[in-house]
Amino acid sequence: MNKRVVCPLCEYILARCLCSTLMPIDNTTKIIILQHPSETGHALNTVSLMKKSFLNLDLFIGEDFSEHQELNSLINNHQETICLIFPAGNNIVLTSKSEQKITHLIFIDGTWKKARKIFLLSKNLHNLKSYALVPSKPGQYKIRSSTFEHGLSTLEATLCALESVEKNLDTKSLEDSFLKMIEFQIEKMGEETFRLNYKKKSDD
Repeated sequence: MNKRVVCPLCEYILARCLCSTLMPIDNTTKIIILQHPSETGHALNTVSLMKKSFLNLDLFIGEDFSEHQELNSLINNHQETICLIFPAGNNIVLTSKSEQKITHLIFIDGTWKKARKIFLLSKNLHNLKSYALVPSKPGQYKIRSSTFEHGLSTLEATLCALESVEKNLDTKSLEDSFLKMIEFQIEKMGEETFRLNYKKKSDD
């Protein structure tokens, strides 16, 4: 069997197929991802897993979303219930006891430098209520570097936010798929390479 053959369902190569864990998640809360263009072709980007799981998700790609018609329509139609998950400086921690009713969650997908650029350029994000996250456990994204200690991937940040906003939603299948993807990548690169380049960072 050619190991590079791609599974038609999960779109990962057959040797690392994730179909055994990927399942549809019928989320009520709308998830909106603003993705930097450099992330679209990244093999380890977690948004690709989210797209295959969450049934209620919009993905917009770009750097400056100030004039983005679909995003502005969502913001204008849900001004009281839409919020941004991003450390904008004046945000508060999102918890299940947060007073605001939230129906739409916006996340920025990219490295910290690129995510910050999206935020600064996109003026329509500046007046949104923004929240910070305090995860219940450290991030498990061991195969990509983060500026922040215990930084979360976009997938992990989304699951963390949903724990507060839609706490009865079962997202275990997506978390299992995420961990399986990481295991496959570590196996592919080899334990020694992982230990030398990533393990110390993830264990610190």
